[in-house]
Amino acid sequence: MKSLKLKPDAFLIRNSRVSRIDRQQPGMRAEPDSGTNRTDLALISLGVATTKALKLREAGHTVTKLKQMTRAELMKLGLNKLVVHNILGSGRPPVPPKNLIEVLYANRFTCCVCRKQKRGVIVHHIRKWSETRDHGMDNLSVLCTLDHAKVHTKSELTQNIDEAALRGFKQRWESDIAQMDAEAILDQSRQHHDAWVYFNHQRLFNLAVQNKVKFSDLDAFEVAKRQQLCDRNGFLVPRNLDTGWMYNDGYGPVLYAYVRDVLHATLEKMTIANISDDLERGVLSALLKPGDFILVQGLHSFAKQNSVDKGPGQTTDGIRKANSVSVEFTLDRFEATSSSAHGRWVSGTVDVSSVIRVGTTMSEGGKLRIQGTVLAIAMGFSGFKTREYASFPYRAGVYRVDDFDEDDDSWLDDDDDDDDEE
Repeated sequence: MKSLKLKPDAFLIRNSRVSRIDRQQPGMRAEPDSGTNRTDLALISLGVATTKALKLREAGHTVTKLKQMTRAELMKLGLNKLVVHNILGSGRPPVPPKNLIEVLYANRFTCCVCRKQKRGVIVHHIRKWSETRDHGMDNLSVLCTLDHAKVHTKSELTQNIDEAALRGFKQRWESDIAQMDAEAILDQSRQHHDAWVYFNHQRLFNLAVQNKVKFSDLDAFEVAKRQQLCDRNGFLVPRNLDTGWMYNDGYGPVLYAYVRDVLHATLEKMTIANISDDLERGVLSALLKPGDFILVQGLHSFAKQNSVDKGPGQTTDGIRKANSVSVEFTLDRFEATSSSAHGRWVSGTVDVSSVIRVGTTMSEGGKLRIQGTVLAIAMGFSGFKTREYASFPYRAGVYRVDDFDEDDDSWLDDDDDDDDEE
């Protein structure tokens, strides 16, 4: 896969109150911010820039309160005329929550033109709402306040951003972002060679075949074949079943190197979303669908479901739970990659990173359950999770999102009384 030709700043994936970290890795954030706060999202849906939304919320303003103000009072807060129209109901209706969240995350809360993460951004309609009545993803882009001004300005001195150019910026940036989290996982895996503690071998090799991975091209293939760990087509041969874990012999390191190669080659062809800092019911309900691949880092709990301690069938349930969101899967501990992996890293409560294929998402009693199939589990990775869900208050710049925030059911309402657009 071709390496990404992006500036380092592009890898910081939020904008408000994000401090720069030297050598920031792709797919990792410097520090989580308020991007998924409901009040912020409600304001952004009406055309407010993210930085302005943050200031308004910190001053105690919500959409409900702003709707009770006069036009003059809103203008005094620094809101432009079109946003004022939107708030008071005489402009366009808010962008629907699902579409808003999708486009913000697809662009990492970063302008698709300049890709400078420190700038506040606005969700912009590529073709005016007043002309199209279109809140669809294809018609939404994420622009910083400076490039948003350029879109609305025709100048002979600077390059104008017309519709075709903007669609090009959007497509290229979203395409680049789709690779970032997989690149980050690969980078961590290369730095921490022995990090993988579990592979779901059947699912992994099936996925490799689907993605047209050529096993014979992998570095460890010839050695694995020579030691009869895989056949000439690259598929694993049956292992000794009378052991606690399938890597429990002298060939374990070679088998690990080969399977790790298969995982790397497969990840290079995949799109994965790192949701470790985004365990929010509303966000994940909008973002995830069956078949998506996600990475979640943090404390996992593993519970054995039977008394089997040798060979296949050591069924174990795994769960990552935080902030009214649970990510659940089942694994076979026989497929652990070492004795420590078998006894510690897929047992009890441990801090690990799991790569999971989403099966179903269900909202139950104010909680979101994500059930899926785990592809691999690693320990020792860093940077994928920076939010402390269990701590309160959070660090500076990190905001708690309660299940019952004030305000903002109002932004869920559709309203067709629209005249203007940003």
